[in-house]
Amino acid sequence: MRVTVDLAAEADIAEAADFYDQQEPGLGTEVEEFLINCLGRLATLAGIHPNSRGIYRQVISRGRFQHFVVYYEILADSEVLVRAVQDHRRDPHDIAEKIDDRFTH
Repeated sequence: MRVTVDLAAEADIAEAADFYDQQEPGLGTEVEEFLINCLGRLATLAGIHPNSRGIYRQVISRGRFQHFVVYYEILADSEVLVRAVQDHRRDPHDIAEKIDDRFTH
């Protein structure tokens, strides 16, 4: 399957990289590379993850930065569309609102 990352998810990744660079210079690049590799694995693994609320699927990142969750959907033409990449150490209410907004608009 082809993996496409929408602009909002790209912004999520950039925000995470900026945050980690503020904690330790250069760490943001590591986070960005880690997340891009995680998204790349969806080309072969998409669809095996639980379908949440009948709208989206989610996968928890594995490895050094294991607190990120990727939210995606599978489109009819064998395309995986990543709509969000969220750090699950944040406020669950804020995450839920963001996810609902991205998958309903």
